[in-house]
Amino acid sequence: FLDGTYASSSASKRRVSSASQTFVFDRSSDGFSEAMGYYYLDYAQRYIQSLGFSNVNNRQQVFSVDRYKKDNSFYQSSTKSITYGTGGVDDAEDADVVWHEYGHSILDNQIPGYGTTLEADSIGEGFGDYWAGTLGAQLSGGFQDACLAEWDATSYSSTSPPCLRRLDGTKHYPESVVGEVHDDGEIWSAALWQIRSVLGGTKADIVILQHHFLLTADTSFNQAANALVAAAIGLGYPPSQVNTIKKNYRNRIYCRSNRRQ
Repeated sequence: FLDGTYASSSASKRRVSSASQTFVFDRSSDGFSEAMGYYYLDYAQRYIQSLGFSNVNNRQQVFSVDRYKKDNSFYQSSTKSITYGTGGVDDAEDADVVWHEYGHSILDNQIPGYGTTLEADSIGEGFGDYWAGTLGAQLSGGFQDACLAEWDATSYSSTSPPCLRRLDGTKHYPESVVGEVHDDGEIWSAALWQIRSVLGGTKADIVILQHHFLLTADTSFNQAANALVAAAIGLGYPPSQVNTIKKNYRNRIYCRSNRRQ
């Protein structure tokens, strides 16, 4: 079965198995989604550890691919499991969706009980989008990196290319806040994506994961922005890179402690 140190499809109802550990399927089989989910969850944790973190979601991520018939996916903190929906395009067929939900698992692991306010939940959605984008950029060859879940989105998006959401938007806090966590999360994901464009993927991913340890379950945009600056300083990033992070958040989010500097 698809069971490993960092991922397991054990929550699925009709699991595939192979005595030779050969899991090769096409889309006509749920085994395709199951193998996709396993591979990309395992990939995500191995990448985290390559960055030097042994204390970020270092656990077996259980998931299912055939229990939920709607076009949606979700992480459940009560069971620590991920459910990938099968409405439209099966969600586990798209690595961006696999990784986005894993982003919620990461936050729940680093900050138990995370997401008790609208802004905290929005940051969570934004981080999930960023996480999908930064991992996807490692494999894409530069193709449509700012467009999330373009395969999944073929069943509902009217844009060209089809995108669930984008990472290169221009939303600004607080006037762009509409009270819907996925929409408001685009404020945060775009800020992180902009930082990545300057620092590079590895340095951006390290400081972003590190700053989660400074957050609380009810963190705000301002608090998270300040925590990111504090994490960069704590990691010994040079002043030029710390100032890049500060400048980015001055342009995206009103950050009182940064404004005084």
